[in-house]
Amino acid sequence: MTTSISSPTGFPPLRHVVLCLVEARPSVQFNFLLRFLTGVSLSSAVAGAGDLARTAWSALAWILAVFAVYLYNGVTDVREDRLNGSRRPIARGELPLSFATAVAAGSAVSAVALGLALGPVNAGTVVFMLALGYLYSGPPFHLKRRTSGTIAIGLTASILTYYAGAHAYTGDLGSGTQLVVFVLAASLWTGLVGTTTKDLPDMEGDAAAGRVTFAAVRGERALRPAIIGVSLALPAVVTGGVLLLGDPSLYPPAVAMCLGGLAIALLCRAPIPPGPRRRRPYAVFMVTQYVLHGCVILPQIVRDWPFV
Repeated sequence: MTTSISSPTGFPPLRHVVLCLVEARPSVQFNFLLRFLTGVSLSSAVAGAGDLARTAWSALAWILAVFAVYLYNGVTDVREDRLNGSRRPIARGELPLSFATAVAAGSAVSAVALGLALGPVNAGTVVFMLALGYLYSGPPFHLKRRTSGTIAIGLTASILTYYAGAHAYTGDLGSGTQLVVFVLAASLWTGLVGTTTKDLPDMEGDAAAGRVTFAAVRGERALRPAIIGVSLALPAVVTGGVLLLGDPSLYPPAVAMCLGGLAIALLCRAPIPPGPRRRRPYAVFMVTQYVLHGCVILPQIVRDWPFV
């Protein structure tokens, strides 16, 4: 196990910095950035031109906050990760807990400082995001131990990210139909489908670590029907709502959600033995999120940037 956290020159080794980035799950960081940019795009569709420089600095503050949240989560999840056979750096013993904790704290402080420089609303959303991360991972709350806590935090953090992006660009949260419907639908996808599929591969280790999530308590036999139910029901409800609204801009995300939900349901139709196959439903959930955001961001780029 690695114990040294500094190089002979007195600076932290670059390898440990890179391992912090890996521990904070780049795919999740990228997804939060997509949420932020989707908020920007939806806000632009409602309010028109905004402040690109302010948006860029706000995005940096947001990513620093999300990075701090997920790196700290890795610090607090070390027992569960090892029981679940995780290959992330802390679980492997390659990234010292003290170093990761210090980097997470430094990132959080930097995010708040940058948020304060951008104004009270930016600072407030950053602090709120950091508070959600602590409620999820830190003592005495540990909301990650229960499915209800995971859903609540995931749903709230998702909505907060979209609106942070919207406010950063226009200075106003806006209330366009497309923005409200997409944000609610995508956030419910994260809170319901993301939570259930994420728990599937790790339920044995989570149970051994003392978590009382639905997956850890009830097992795969109950979890698979729950995943199938939310993966099919949510896209159906969203699609029905979109058709009633008659907004063509929402049709592509609705189709993407239906296809993603159907793929997840098919993967969970039969018992899945422990191993890599249990991670496939969560992988489909993540890919579907990327597609959902692309359905919003790319048309806006094509529409507003004539040189594309």
